[in-house]
Amino acid sequence: MQMYDAKVKMLIILTALVLAVSPVGCSRDEARQIRYDMEKLAFQSRKLAEKINIQPNLATSADSTALLSAYQDVIKYFFDHRNTPAVAADPKVAVEMAHIAVGAQIQLAGFYASQSNADSVIAAYRRIGTDIPAAKDESARAALALALTYRSLQIFDSTIAIYDRLLVSYYPPLDSLNRVNPDVAAIPIDRLKIAQGLKEKARAEQFARQAIDYYTRLENSFRADEGLVRMAQVNASRIYTMTEQWDKAIGQLERVKDSTGNIDISSSMLIANIYAGPLKQIDRAIDLYRQILQRPTDSSIIGGTMLRLGTALLERKDYEEGRKVLSDLKKKFTAHAQLVAPAQYKYALSFESEGRWDRALSELQWLMENYPYSEEAFRAASYIPRHFTQEKDQKLADIWNERAENFYLEAARVKQGQAIEAAAYSFLAELYRGLKRWDKALETLEKIHTLVPGTPLGAKALYNAAAVAYQELDDTVKAQNYLDLIKRDFGTTDSSLILDENKADTNPKSIE
Repeated sequence: MQMYDAKVKMLIILTALVLAVSPVGCSRDEARQIRYDMEKLAFQSRKLAEKINIQPNLATSADSTALLSAYQDVIKYFFDHRNTPAVAADPKVAVEMAHIAVGAQIQLAGFYASQSNADSVIAAYRRIGTDIPAAKDESARAALALALTYRSLQIFDSTIAIYDRLLVSYYPPLDSLNRVNPDVAAIPIDRLKIAQGLKEKARAEQFARQAIDYYTRLENSFRADEGLVRMAQVNASRIYTMTEQWDKAIGQLERVKDSTGNIDISSSMLIANIYAGPLKQIDRAIDLYRQILQRPTDSSIIGGTMLRLGTALLERKDYEEGRKVLSDLKKKFTAHAQLVAPAQYKYALSFESEGRWDRALSELQWLMENYPYSEEAFRAASYIPRHFTQEKDQKLADIWNERAENFYLEAARVKQGQAIEAAAYSFLAELYRGLKRWDKALETLEKIHTLVPGTPLGAKALYNAAAVAYQELDDTVKAQNYLDLIKRDFGTTDSSLILDENKADTNPKSIE
């Protein structure tokens, strides 16, 4: 009897355990199934995106509609299921689903950006971290993307407001794996760049002070983190450079050491560039460039240093040695147009500096033939006819102006749809303006705006078109139409409020 009672008690206990455990087990299985179904939707959206990205020229409006729907399905599924009892009872699954939703939301924002739908891009990024829970890194990524969206729209107050919040909420600028987040760390630099680009002197001075305080605080507070300290030192030097405090910039860069205790090579390069550029201490710069080339380093630094050294030697009128350095560079880096083209351009013009124009012309032609889609080749094409015009040789100037025109048109044709196309048309427009071919100039400037609407380059084209229409053609109606287009794209016709990235970075190219 006692054994029977014991068995009954055991059965009661086991039954209770089963009843207690089964709902949780079923709940966990249900939560995992929900997450799995959401993952399948996300996978389907990725496959659609891959299909479109592989052959974008063959993508149809139906493909775009399907992709948009796929992203929206993922997000809708998340909102439909995130509060179900099964998901609520499994925090891990809830976090994983939110992560999938954030990814889909970011992809959705990218889709809207490809459609030039700025309002939808902004709305998509705003949901991350508010409607959709997000981890620290995800929230920062979305916030930065939103800030850059505002920046591209020239809405700088909103950009800076987000930057300010991130500097507080993401301090120190370390991600979840304790690595430096370079984008967040560079926010003070970009704030200063914006203020300088807008020519807001007082604000720029304020941002510069705040940036130095930020990087100094990071360095002093996290001395054990070598990566963070190094970043703070380098970025502080950039602030000093942007504000033309050259001695402080050099002093800061000299504090950036490598593992051997020597000044870091990249920092040495920047110091040499400061001496070569704004400080005009060419001899000091040349010594530093030579020291850098004697140290073991990667090829990208070697190529850049050789270009700098050759340029500095030519500036010092050491033509033979300068050209030898540039010739060696061209042999070692034949496949690197970004190095060879500027080296060849400087190499060519050095002969003109010695009064050897025939050789200079030959070298410029070589550049145009071998690196026709480089900015230096574009410069060469416009430089040659200007030379003949200055020499009052109109026949040759006309011949070379025609060649330049055909050169730019061919480059634009071959590189259609690429960034170089707009660059080619920009040089062509300047050629037409110089030749006073106003109708052609307007046609080309309008083409540039069509290729890159809503960009500073597009705005510049419209400004130039308005100037041609008003000053040269006395067509105030057409000029106003161009200004109206600028206002439509940027909300203003005040050119100082349209930030040109090339001008906004006051870090001179000689010290980059």
